[in-house]
Amino acid sequence: MTRFEGPLGKNKDLRIEPWTPNFEKTPGIKGGQTKQPYVDFGGDRMADNEKYFSPEVLAKEWDLLCTKVWMIVGHLNDVPEEDCFMKVDYGRESFIIVRGKGDSVRAFFNVCQHRGTRFVTADFGRAKSWTCPFHHWRYTNDGKLDNVYERESFREETLCRNLDLAPIKVEAWKGWIFINMDPNAGPLTDYLGERFRESLDAFEYRKFIRLYDVRQTWNMNWKAAIEAFIEGYHVTAIHPELCTFMDDYYVQHDIYDNGHGRSIFPFMEPAQSYLATTKGGQEGLRDEMKLFLSAALVDEKDHPKRWQDVKAAVIAGKRRNQAKLGFDFSRFSDDQLVDDWNLSFFPFATFNTHPEGVLFQRWVPDAEDPRKTHYHLQIYAMQGDCVIPSYMPISPEADRTGKNVLPITRLEGMGGPALGFVVQQDVDLVPKFQAGIESRGFKGASYGEQEIRVRQFYREYYRYMNKQRF
Repeated sequence: MTRFEGPLGKNKDLRIEPWTPNFEKTPGIKGGQTKQPYVDFGGDRMADNEKYFSPEVLAKEWDLLCTKVWMIVGHLNDVPEEDCFMKVDYGRESFIIVRGKGDSVRAFFNVCQHRGTRFVTADFGRAKSWTCPFHHWRYTNDGKLDNVYERESFREETLCRNLDLAPIKVEAWKGWIFINMDPNAGPLTDYLGERFRESLDAFEYRKFIRLYDVRQTWNMNWKAAIEAFIEGYHVTAIHPELCTFMDDYYVQHDIYDNGHGRSIFPFMEPAQSYLATTKGGQEGLRDEMKLFLSAALVDEKDHPKRWQDVKAAVIAGKRRNQAKLGFDFSRFSDDQLVDDWNLSFFPFATFNTHPEGVLFQRWVPDAEDPRKTHYHLQIYAMQGDCVIPSYMPISPEADRTGKNVLPITRLEGMGGPALGFVVQQDVDLVPKFQAGIESRGFKGASYGEQEIRVRQFYREYYRYMNKQRF
C-alpha cells in the first residue's frame, strides 16, 4: 500500500504535518520503518555564525568533538583479507587499519615512535610489516616494534620503554569500520544506539563492495557543507530533476540518540511542488521510474501506463524476481524496496541507502582552515549486476566482482561530473552559502521543521562543544 491508496488518497483535506507524515504501517523488520517520536528542538534563531569560519572554533572542535566520537572510515571489504591495510587521513592525524583473522580489525596511529615520521603512504596494500623511511625502524602489522636499525648505538634505557605503535579504538558493525581516538570511549553499539541499529537490520551491508571513490576539497566549512545533506527542504529549488519521481515534502524525519538521524524520501512518487505545476497530470513514466522497473526485471511491455502504479509494480517485480536478482527481499518492507533512506551518522557521515547499494559521504574538517572541507564520496553495492539509482554515479565498466581493491580518485577544483548531477548541484551553491553566512547582514539561521535534523545536529554538536558529553 502506498500513501496514495491510504487516508491521504481518500481525504484530500487531511492535514499531514511534514515532519510526521502519514506512512501506513508496513510489515517488516523490527523497527524498520517505525516513525520515531517527535523531538521538539525549539524555534530559536541559530545566531552563532562564528562556528563556520573561526580558527579558534575549529581548534576547539578538534579537541572536544573530533577526538571523542566514533567515525566511520571504511568497510571490511576495503581490507578484504588478513594483512590487508588501508590508510585513513583525518584532520591532523593519519591512521592505519589492518585486517586480522576473520572479521577482526586493528588500528594504529600512522606515526613512527622513533622521531614521529608517518611511514605508511599508500592508501591500500598488504604487508606483514612496515619500515619507516627515515631511519629504518620496522614494525609488524600488529603494531610491535620489530627492529631498530643499528640498535647497538642506542643506550638500553632509551629502548626499554614501550616503543610499539600507538593503538586506536576500532570496531566493525555490519561490515562498516569505525575508529575513535578517545581511549575512554564506550562501545560502538552504545554510540549508534539500539533503535538506530535496529532500523537498519534488513540491509546486508556486510556483502557490499566499494565501486566508486572520489575525494575533493571544498572551499567551505564542514558543518555548512553537511547541513545541505541532512535536509530536503532545498530539493525543489536545487534539484528539480528529483521532483519528477521523489516527494520532498511528505517525508518521514526520524530523530535517534546521539545525533544520528533518518529521513525517508518516497521514490516513484513525484513531489507535491512538481505535481502542482502539472495540475497533478504528469503523463507517462520518467526515466528513473523506468530504471527502477528495469531493476525489478519488469518487462517493458508490462510497464504501467500511469506513474501512480509504478511503485506497486516495482515492489511486485522485486519480490517475484528476487531469486533471479540474487536477493532475499523478504527481510524488507515494501517501501524499503523503493524509497530512499537518508541517514546521518553524527557528526561527519551520511548514507543514502537502498537494498542494492549505498551512497556514502563524509566531510572531514581541514586541519588548519575552517573554510575548507575534505569531501569523500563513495558508492558501495552488492556484487553482480544489480541496478542502483541514477544519482549514484558509477561507471557501467565498474569492477563489481569484489576481487580488486578500488583505488581512490582525487579531484582537482570543486564539483564536476564525477560527483554526479545531484552533488554537483549542491557544490554549485556552496560558495554562495559560505560567503553569505559570514556577512554582517546575516543574523543567524531560522530552521523550519523540514530542517529538523539540522537542529538535531547542532543540539548534539553543542553537547560536545560545551563538554556535556564527557
